[in-house]
Amino acid sequence: MFACNNRKPKTVNEVKLPLEEKSETDKLISEILEDKSFTDFFETFIWDEEFQKTRIVFPLKKDNKTIQTSKDWKHLPFYTTSEFIPILSSDTLSELYDKEVTTSKIGLFLIDFKREIADKYNFEKIDSKWFLQSLESLSINKAPDFEFIDFLTKFTSDSVFQINHILFPLPVSLIDYDDDYEIIEKTVLKEDWKCLQWTMVQLMVLSNIDTKNKYRNIHIRGVENGIGVEYIFENINGNWKLVRFEDYSM
Repeated sequence: MFACNNRKPKTVNEVKLPLEEKSETDKLISEILEDKSFTDFFETFIWDEEFQKTRIVFPLKKDNKTIQTSKDWKHLPFYTTSEFIPILSSDTLSELYDKEVTTSKIGLFLIDFKREIADKYNFEKIDSKWFLQSLESLSINKAPDFEFIDFLTKFTSDSVFQINHILFPLPVSLIDYDDDYEIIEKTVLKEDWKCLQWTMVQLMVLSNIDTKNKYRNIHIRGVENGIGVEYIFENINGNWKLVRFEDYSM
């Protein structure tokens, strides 16, 4: 599902080309020297152990210890050891994040509901490349968009609360496995709704989430297992409502 790159990115001094060829290869050089996007960088960062070491600014403090060099670094798997990861955004069109990161700094929060802790990973773009600068553990109520996160924990744990926060009839999109994987569009009535059995364990969210947006998207992303589910919520008259459900799991 994810593409990994085991090659260490080259520096400007390592790229040697004849002068007459430079104009034709500027784009190629740019791709070597720069991260195309934060999303692409992050997926390589979490899967490729050697690449991860090259994109951390040492010394780095972790678990009350200061790690001086990459030789002492233990790979951070983030969510790759889980079956899936729910990702929160405020863009109903995006599978992963709100939008492409355009700032030079971004915080990625990985919330652990059992520990009631939000681990924050602070990334910074230096010379067109993303690096992990620092990390810290915060109280869960310090996570961005905590108001919606608090709503979400109630929505997934209380069946009465859940059904009262769904806008029926609910539009649903599913894959028809018996018809060449065509998309089925239908609606679900209140009396036909089956309570979501979903225990919140982890949640990932970026610090640039647009909290003023009236929509929230929870994308359940499977880890190399084909799971792909979306829950789209809308703030209607001050109350969050589930307004659409999509299941494109393969």
